[in-house]
Amino acid sequence: MALQPLKRMFALYMESDEESDKEPPQHIKDVLVNVHSCYPAMNFPQYADKLKDHGLLYLPTAAHFGVRFYEEKVGMPEGAAYTFQSCVSKMYMKAELVKGRRKAKGKRKVRAQPDDEDEENIPPTR
Repeated sequence: MALQPLKRMFALYMESDEESDKEPPQHIKDVLVNVHSCYPAMNFPQYADKLKDHGLLYLPTAAHFGVRFYEEKVGMPEGAAYTFQSCVSKMYMKAELVKGRRKAKGKRKVRAQPDDEDEENIPPTR
């Protein structure tokens, strides 16, 4: 006996697997390399160890600090601190927008083919 396709239209919403959709935050070394590629004269990779010493290991953490912190604690010159903080903020905002879009698309609609109602698709009545 061959299986018949469903004759009613059903919508099934499935949550996407958050573990597979979730990307790890960008590591601070990658952030430094990225900013350095735009501003090579400022030599941002030299600050990797100082940032790590202050617990800044990932982009989301670095985005929460201001220019003054990068000047006083990390030892960046004023211009480099402004440039770094600006780039980090933009990178973080882009990452958050991507995450928001991914969440919005997290539910997928799966539909069976619409057709006439059939007895086998009607729930039993009691």
